[in-house]
Amino acid sequence: MKPFSISRKQYWVFCIVFSLCALLGLTSLVIAEIYLPRNPGGMAGRTAMYRSLGLWSLAWLGIAVWAGYRLWTTKSSDLETR
Repeated sequence: MKPFSISRKQYWVFCIVFSLCALLGLTSLVIAEIYLPRNPGGMAGRTAMYRSLGLWSLAWLGIAVWAGYRLWTTKSSDLETR
């Protein structure tokens, strides 16, 4: 089976887009922590935010780190082939 190839440009897009998504997700968590009230409804909202945006932010960050790693390894392998 032929391996699926991704260009460096696509890795850059992955890295930038998913880094922004992770940053916005973590910023949303900070804003929710600051502005949600300290009552049972606010605590339920806070829990829901951490369950959804916390997990998604970690997933987006993981994809961004993977893309950055692939950029780093493809750059070093391109330098070795020259």
